[in-house]
Amino acid sequence: MTDRRTFLSTVAALSAVPALERPASNSDAWLGQLKGKHRQLFDAPEPDGGTVLRHVRSYLDIWRDAYGVPERDVSVVVVLYARTAPFGVQDEMWAKYKLGAALNLSDTTTSAPLVRNYFAHPQPGDPVGDGTPESSIESLQRRGAVFLLCNNSLQRWSGRLEKQGLGSAAEIHADLRAHALPGVVIVPAAIIAMTKAQEHGFAYVRS
Repeated sequence: MTDRRTFLSTVAALSAVPALERPASNSDAWLGQLKGKHRQLFDAPEPDGGTVLRHVRSYLDIWRDAYGVPERDVSVVVVLYARTAPFGVQDEMWAKYKLGAALNLSDTTTSAPLVRNYFAHPQPGDPVGDGTPESSIESLQRRGAVFLLCNNSLQRWSGRLEKQGLGSAAEIHADLRAHALPGVVIVPAAIIAMTKAQEHGFAYVRS
C-alpha cells in the first residue's frame, strides 16, 4: 500500500512539472555530448561535392594549428537534410535505391551513377571535399564532429523512391533508418535540431 501511494505521488508530481522542465528525449542526447567552448553548426542541404566536409576539416584544423585549441574544446555539428540526406546512409542504400543517380553523381572510376557513399569513406581520386580521406565523414567523426540526419527528409526521400517503383515508402523509410552510418544521429527535423543547437550556444553557418 505504501509503495502504491509513493507511486501515485510520484506520478502526480511529474504531471505537475511544466513540459519544458522535463528531461530531453533520447533524440536530444547528442546535445549533452557537445561541451566544447567553441561551438559551430554547419547547415548543409546541398551536396556541392562535399564542400561542407572540407569546411569542417578546415574549421578544426585552424582552431588547432593557428590558435592552439585542442579538439576537445571545439564542438561541431553538421545537419544533413534535403539533398544531403543520402550522405548519412551506408553504401548498401546507395546501391539499392540508386541514390547517386537521384543526386546526379557519377563514380569517377566507372563514370556510372554512384552506388557507394564516397562522402563517408572516399577512395583515392574521389572528388570529395578537398579530395582526401581526412575530409570524409568517418575521419571528421573521429575528430569529434557530430552528424545529424533529418528524419523528415528520410520520409520525403522514401516517398520519392516509392514513386520510382523501389518499394513502399514505409519499407524504404525503415530501411534507410536501419542503415544510417555508424555514429550518425537521426533527429525528428533538421530545423528543430538547428534551433536546439543555437539555443545551446552554437554559431550558425550555411555551408
